[in-house]
Parts: sequence; structure tokens; C-alpha cells
Amino acid sequence: MRTTTSRRRHAGGSQPATARRLLGLLIGSSLAQIAALPARADSGVGVDTIVGNTLMPVGGLRLPARDPDGIGEAGVHRNPTGLLNAQPALVEEHEPGEGWQWHGQIEGGGLAVDGDRDNAKFREYRALGNGLLLGGLRLLGESGDGQNYLEASAASLGRDDGFASLRLGRYNGWRLKAFYNETPHVFTSGYRSLWDGIGSGRMTLARLPAGPTAPATAADTDIAIGLDALAAPKKTLSLVRQKGGLRLDLPLDDTLKVYAGFSSEKRQGARPFGMVSGGGGGTGGVETAEPIDYDTHEVVAGLQWDGERSSANVMLMASLFRNNIDTLVVDNPMFLPAANGITSFPQAVFDLVPDNDFYNLKAEFAHAMPELAKARFTGVVSLSSSRQDDALIPMTPYAGAVVNGVAGGAWDTTASLSRDSAQRRIDSRLFDFALAVQPVAALDLKARWRRYETIDKSPQYWACNPLTGQWGRLINDGSGSVFATANVTAGVNPAGTTANAYDTLLCDIQAIQALGLVPSAGNVNIGAAQYEIQQDNTSLGGDWRLGRAQNLNLQLERESVERSNRERKRTWEDRLKAGYVNRALEGGTLRLSAEFARRRGSTYVSDPYEAFYSGSLGPEPAQNGVNVASWIHTNDLHRKFDLADRDGIVVNARFNQALSETMDLSLAAQAKEQRFPDSEYGRSGVQRLNSVNAEWNWQPTMVTAVSATLGLQRGRIAQTGVQANACVLGNTYYFYSDGSVSTSATPTAAQAAAGIGVVGSSGVVTAANYASLCGSASDISPLYPSSRRWTQVQDDDTRSAGFGIRHEFGRVRVEANYGYTSGRTSTAYTYNAAALGLVTSGAPTTAELAALALIGSGLPDLRYRQHAIDLTVVVPLSNQVTTRWLLRHELTRIVDWHYDGVEANPTPSNNQQTYLDIGPRSYRATMVGVMLGVSF
Repeated sequence: MRTTTSRRRHAGGSQPATARRLLGLLIGSSLAQIAALPARADSGVGVDTIVGNTLMPVGGLRLPARDPDGIGEAGVHRNPTGLLNAQPALVEEHEPGEGWQWHGQIEGGGLAVDGDRDNAKFREYRALGNGLLLGGLRLLGESGDGQNYLEASAASLGRDDGFASLRLGRYNGWRLKAFYNETPHVFTSGYRSLWDGIGSGRMTLARLPAGPTAPATAADTDIAIGLDALAAPKKTLSLVRQKGGLRLDLPLDDTLKVYAGFSSEKRQGARPFGMVSGGGGGTGGVETAEPIDYDTHEVVAGLQWDGERSSANVMLMASLFRNNIDTLVVDNPMFLPAANGITSFPQAVFDLVPDNDFYNLKAEFAHAMPELAKARFTGVVSLSSSRQDDALIPMTPYAGAVVNGVAGGAWDTTASLSRDSAQRRIDSRLFDFALAVQPVAALDLKARWRRYETIDKSPQYWACNPLTGQWGRLINDGSGSVFATANVTAGVNPAGTTANAYDTLLCDIQAIQALGLVPSAGNVNIGAAQYEIQQDNTSLGGDWRLGRAQNLNLQLERESVERSNRERKRTWEDRLKAGYVNRALEGGTLRLSAEFARRRGSTYVSDPYEAFYSGSLGPEPAQNGVNVASWIHTNDLHRKFDLADRDGIVVNARFNQALSETMDLSLAAQAKEQRFPDSEYGRSGVQRLNSVNAEWNWQPTMVTAVSATLGLQRGRIAQTGVQANACVLGNTYYFYSDGSVSTSATPTAAQAAAGIGVVGSSGVVTAANYASLCGSASDISPLYPSSRRWTQVQDDDTRSAGFGIRHEFGRVRVEANYGYTSGRTSTAYTYNAAALGLVTSGAPTTAELAALALIGSGLPDLRYRQHAIDLTVVVPLSNQVTTRWLLRHELTRIVDWHYDGVEANPTPSNNQQTYLDIGPRSYRATMVGVMLGVSF
């Protein structure tokens, strides 16, 4: 089969074929701009430049015949980097004629899939299933004068991965592009639903009662949920992304062009979603399904000007995201005790992803000054605004809630909220300016300054009910609650202080603070922190040509970031980048680069969020017997990885070698290493990510091509933490030789028999010393004792290999490919089981033995391994009719211990904790297809 791209020679004003092909590339580059816009709500940015799917990866029929003349001369040729050129496809000659000349291809046929064809991983981003399909359609047209063109293509229409595109216009003139594509995403094929209505905003239990009450019990309900899950059929949770759009480019004259574009995306389906009920982090939990019904609309318009030395581009863009399902209401199958004056909880209500808008105005400018050391100045100014004002929902759907004995809070209405909508707005500004000069012929210099900043224009949100003056919130539909009240422990506050002492001031935080009453806890969230950043990047670099085929480049960059409401107000990072290129080697090209980075910053304040916690409502407690652990929100030796001191190095190497006139080899390697020198807790040790890749290509003849690839990547990441204990004023904590912590200075009989004794003491915890004594991990910290320290090390090992061959047996063309991927993730933990209370003195129990067995490499590895074979055979029946035979076989093995036993026992913990997704599964599947194509 021949492609039908025209390669006619024209006379007079017609465009030569080579120029038109180059123009086509420029058109494609221009059209790519619409996909590269900074759309914040688009799930498929950058994917529509070339449409395609698994069967048609580039939107056209595969395996075209190759042009024996190559790029104009017979034989195998290399590109400027020394690698073998891919042989271009054969194009068909057509004679000039009157009117439009039309050429095209159409292909249709059928597929048959055997094996585990419903497996989620096999179907993850493709629609491979039994049945007929339109394999491909392509139509090319050109006017008789060679000035106008049209190109249309489509494939797999009617399936979830279909696509269509249309391009038309006039060479060196106006052009219009329209496209449509679909992409499926299968999350799981093993979901056992307890509900009807998946994918909608209302999910009703199919067989179980909603909100069971006495005489039901939690234990009985746990059994009932498990049995219902086992009886439920397995379902698929997936979504389909449908996207379409168009763009028009219209030149007004030789220097001025306007353009406009529009795209719309629809995402519809369902994905796994978690639901918990009860207080704190929730009691029990059930995997539900979140409905997906999203629309994203994007509009872009701009003006582009190109002068002799200057050019400018002004663009206005809007991206509007809409969620067509505002809230999700789910019947709750769990048994929950009465709470906050509510007797039962038959429903759970979730406020889903809010509607939001993004606007951007961007101006770009470039000016060349060749008389001034060939200087070129470029600048970008971009102003953006992200906004959402979603209507908030009440904390509970149930009327009559009574919180801390106070009725009348209208907790089932938005009157209980400090405001009834989000009122969120964050603006951002970007300034980016660069100057490039060439002071001497062999040296290029470039200086750049870039500033990006965000401004949060949202009003402060406080979690306080203006009707009752109560600070805090109901959680999980009112089945739990977290509230800040005055402390009623004897001696902490003046006699007669009630828990509701704050209420009468009706959310006046300054008046409450003036009361001087110690709150009941210090860790209740009462406000939302707002974050702003200002990031400056300044760099100076140069490229020095050592000779005709060697280059040395060097760049120094400083990044400085200022933040609000973060642990560090400012960080700065210095980067030194160096590179070397040698194209003068015998038959080879060498590229080397390295980057060294060092980040430091201002004083690290481990807890800058005190103003947004209940501890800010009053003074700290001073009375013995009060647990002050909630006033300490984090271990002050812990460092967040995005703010911590960091040293890093990245080294890259690539070598291309021509082994013969028809064979080449490419080797590439990268080594990344990061260290966090000041992070005793958090990211720790050395983080590494190293990779090596090799590629071999051989083109022994014009009709034969063989290739092979090999890849290896290994990574390591480590984390260190400490499990919190307690910190009660007036207590003395004693530390035992087995790592355990007690308030008793005398070992138990079992401890004494085991030879365990006291090795240290904290001393008395007082109001004056608790912040320093309990706030920092140490051997004698009551809250963060070093014996309760734990570490986690994760090692990832990924290997890949591939082999491909393409050959033409006369008119029959064959392409075969094999791919292999293997991944392994190993996780190792270290911890002191006795310090964590997982084991006690004496003969260990079965549970204690299990806890000890997990230390080190006790957890199984996660493993993924896949073999995939692709075979395509094209058999022409005539000059216009061709058959294409397809075969794909996949063998995939997945081992994930997280899902072990879930299929047989979905409720393993006897606490209504329910796992409805059986997880990713191994599979074996084979697809065969036969296509009949016709060229015209």
C-alpha cells in the first residue's frame, strides 16, 4: 500500500513538494500551541497534536512501503548526530490537473480477543474488544493550483478510543484544524459494589439496610457487609475522556496574524473512592465509587506580529471547569452509635470537586540587535487568575444536632458556616526576561531573570458556627466531632469555667483570646492557612565552541523562594550546570553534562501554623495532669523535603557510535543523588535514581531494519520518623533498656525477670519545660523518644528490553516487535517493637511474632512483569487493495501484597472495614485482527 501524499513538481508559482512538506511541519508546530496552553483543568494537555490510538498510533495506516531513493539518494544515510536515518515512506507521484485532486485510504475489519480480555490493566487506556471496526480513514486533497489543501483522518469510531481530525487551509495563508478523540481509563475490573447508581450523584444500597440501628450491632453488621460483598458481582470502574476542538490561524498581512481556538472535554464514568464514618479518623471504612461527570471548556485568542528584527505575541486564554454532579449522597451500610444528638446515620454526603475558572493574559516579545554583539532580547509577561466560588454544604444532613449540649446550631444548613461559599481566588504573575549575546565568534552568552509569584486574594475562613459561637466542626456527617472548648480540668481555668465559655462571644476570636482561658486541646483546626510564594530565578550561562565539532557550556543559576505560612520564610538554591559535546570522534558523538545543586534557607520553624489551631485561643496549660501533647504539632527535628537543606548532583552521559555503515549503537546513562544534611527526621540518607539505556539499530538493506533496546533503572528513597508517645504535666517518664517508656520508676515483674531495667529519666514535665522537653526527639523526650524511631527504605528496580524487525518480502511487509518490562519494589522497615508496645516481656504471642517478622525485609516485594509481542503483516492484493493482519499477545504478572486475601475476605478486621476492590490482577490476553484497506 502506498501513501497518497502528493509529491508533484510544480511550475510557476506552485510550491515545491519539499517546501510544502516543511510547511506542513511548521503548520503542525503552530497548531501544537493550542495543546501546550497552560490549561489548569484539562486532563489531556498536549495530547492532541497528533491523534491516534493503539491500532493507529500516528493516525494513519501502519507499515507503508519505503522510498528506495531515501531522502534523495540511494542507500542508507545518517543524520547530523551520526545516527541512522529512518527510511522515509514511499509517496505517490500525481500529475497536475484541473480542480481538486483527491487521494485517500480506508481500512476496516474486525478484532477478536481471547484470554483475560476484561482485565483492567489490559484495557487501561485502550478499547480492544471483539467486533467490527473502522481501522482507519484518511483523505487528502489539493487544489489544482497547488495552493489549497485538505487532510482528514479517523479511526475506531464507535469505540472508546476513536479519533478524527481535519486540517484545511491555504499554504502560507489561513489554516483551520478540528479534532476529536476519545481515551478510556479503566481503574479496576474487580469492584464489588454494594450499591445501585454507580456513576450518579445518588448511590442506594442494593440489599443492605441503610444506617442500621439496634438491635443490630457493629459485629453483626460487619458480617452482613462481608457476605453482601462476596455475593456482589465484579464490576468495572472506568471513565472515558472525550475531547474535541478547533483552531483558526488567519494572516492579516505578511507581518500580522490573528488566531483563535476552542476545545471542549468531557470526562464521564466512576473511580474508586473512600468513605469513613465516626469520630477522629473514622471508624471502619468502605470503598465506594466517585462519579465523574466533568466538562472543561477552553478558549484562546491571540495576535502575532513578526517584523524584520522584532516579533510579538499577545494571547488571552480562559479554561472553565464544570462538575455536573455537585454532591454525592451514599447510603451508609455501617452501624454507628448515636452522636451529637443524632440517632442514626443512613447517608453520607460528599461535596465533590468544585467548578473553577482559570484566566491568563500573556505577552511575549523578542528583538534582535545584530549590530550589538548579535544580541537578542526576549521577554514574557503573564498574568493569571484561578477562581472558584463553590457553594459550601452543611456539616451534616441531619436536623436537630446538639453539640456539647448546645442546641439550635442549624448544623444541617449553611447558616452554621462562617460563609456559604468558597470565595477562593489566587492570582499569579510571571515575568521572564533574557538577553543573549555573542561577543566573539566562538562564544555565546545568555543572562536570564524570571519571577513567578502568587497572591491569595481569598478571605480568611474560620471554622466557627455564628449561630452558637462554637469553634470546630462536625465530621463524617455528624457521626464525629472536633471542637475547641474551654478546659474544665480543675485548676486549669478559674473556678466555674464551663466548656462553652467561648460561645457567648460568637466567633470574635480577639475577644475570646482576651478571656485568657486555656482551651481543652491545642490541635483543633479552626482556620485555613493561606499560602503565597515569590520565586526568582537568575542565571548566567555561556557556550564556547572549542572547535568545529566540540562545545563546552557552563551555567550558574540561583533560585530564591519567599513563602508565607510555611516552615521557612525563604530558601535559596544555587545550581552549577556544565556540559561538553564532542562530534569529532571516529564514527561517534559524545555528550556529557553535570549539575550540582545546594539548597539552604532561613531559620526552620517546625510549626508556623499555631494561629490556625485551637491553641491560639488562649494561654498554654500549666496545671499538673493536663496532657499537653496536642499543643505540640510536630517533632521539631522533622524537615519537609521541599524546604529542607538539600545537596544534589545529576550526571548525564550519552554516546552514539557508528559500528558500520549500516549499524549504530547508542548508550545513555544518568545518575541522580540527593542528600538532606539537616534532616534527622523526614527524608534521610541518600536518595538515588540511576539509569542506563542502550539502543542498537541495523539497516542491512533498504527493505530491512532491525533494532533492540535495553534499559535498567534503580532508585532508593529513605524516610525516618518517630511514633508519638505522651506528654502530661507533672509526670516523670522513665526509659527502659528494651526501649519501652513508662511513668513508673519500678520495672514490672515480667520486665525484671527479663533483665529489663531503667536507663534514663526525663525529669518532671512542667509548664516551663514541656515545649523543649517534649517538642524535640531525644533519648529522654516523653513525646518523641528515640527508642520509638522508625525508618523506611524503598528500593525500586525496573528493567526493560525490546526487539523489533521490519522486512519487505517483495510486496509483503512484515513488522514484529517484542517488549519486556519488569519492576520490583522492596520496602524495609526498622523499629523497636517493644518501644512501640507491639511486644511485651515474656513468651511472644502469635501477633507479637508477626510484628517482629515484619522488621527488615519482612514485607513481600511488589512485582510487575510483562511480555508483549506485536506482529503486523501487510499483504497487498493489488495496487489499491491491501490486507493487514494483526497479532498482539500480552502476558502480565502482578503481585501486590496489599490485596492478599481481599477477594476471599473483604472484611478482615471485624470493624466494618470493607475492601470492595480486589486489586490489580495478572492476565494473559491475545488479540488478532484482520483489516482490508483500499486506496483511491
